[in-house]
Amino acid sequence: MTLLVSPGIVFSLCALGLHAAAVPTLQQANQCRVLPANIQADGDVRQDIAQLLGRSRILRRQCARIAAAPQVRVRVTLTPHVTAPLTRAQSVVRRFPSGLLFVDIELPVATTDFVELLAHEFEHVTEFIDGVDLRALARRGDAGVTQRRSDGAFESQRAYAAGLAAAAEVQPDTDPGAAVVGRGVSTAARAAWRAARAMF
Repeated sequence: MTLLVSPGIVFSLCALGLHAAAVPTLQQANQCRVLPANIQADGDVRQDIAQLLGRSRILRRQCARIAAAPQVRVRVTLTPHVTAPLTRAQSVVRRFPSGLLFVDIELPVATTDFVELLAHEFEHVTEFIDGVDLRALARRGDAGVTQRRSDGAFESQRAYAAGLAAAAEVQPDTDPGAAVVGRGVSTAARAAWRAARAMF
């Protein structure tokens, strides 16, 4: 799961605090049970996401945040092969001088982690809405953000955590045995995260 941005986009962002009026209230987030006009997805994908919104508070919060940012346009597509190698999903971000921000989210067609990947990529969108300077945080090395050398993509602990939490909301009745395996995978993923940070 990666976030690909151009240098022009990164330099146009700054780590500003978000004005309180821009943060959706709990009531607003709970009302976001259908995709707003600035999130585009085709047919069945749109219906699937709408169903998930009814089951995940995190997805509703993210949806409300994006809906409250009319300068942001998000498109969710399913693809047989995510273009970046060794990547489960990705967001490609483009910012225009007018202030418009276009985010193209690519998710794999066949995956058992659809909820996790969707929430992960939506969280990347909210990072941009919040004005998070991913490049600056990656340079710090202790802020939960890394940059991959090969393609300039960024990854954040914030998006990683949002994805796992949304998946847990949607699948609360997980088999105990599967939950143990899941915790093991999460532990392994955290170890891999630490290893990746050490490499870069």
